[in-house]
Amino acid sequence: MKKTNGSDMKMSTNEDFFGILDRYIGHVQILYKRYAEKQPIMELSLPSCKIYAYPYADYLKTLSKKSQEILKEEYYTAINHNKMVVFVRDNNERVLKSCSVPIEEIEFAEYEMLE
Repeated sequence: MKKTNGSDMKMSTNEDFFGILDRYIGHVQILYKRYAEKQPIMELSLPSCKIYAYPYADYLKTLSKKSQEILKEEYYTAINHNKMVVFVRDNNERVLKSCSVPIEEIEFAEYEMLE
């Protein structure tokens, strides 16, 4: 994963996935906090680098049957362990990956100015 602007990022490997997640997790945490009572599914979309909070039931409907079964288990396990489910969707590479991330108290996000 290049560390330039969002349009240059791509998710070809697991290392890329975790690098992207690490770079944006503070922003994801802040948005999650705004909707925490609804326990949303979080999605970071590439190459736009936009972060979305989706209602679980609505997001579930967008997935294949196999992916729905995986998310059902992951979501309820995450909720029971004070975690959130975060997806990274790379529209250029046509890749969608998820993981559960601990919900943290965060008050601000550090921004990187890109030229």
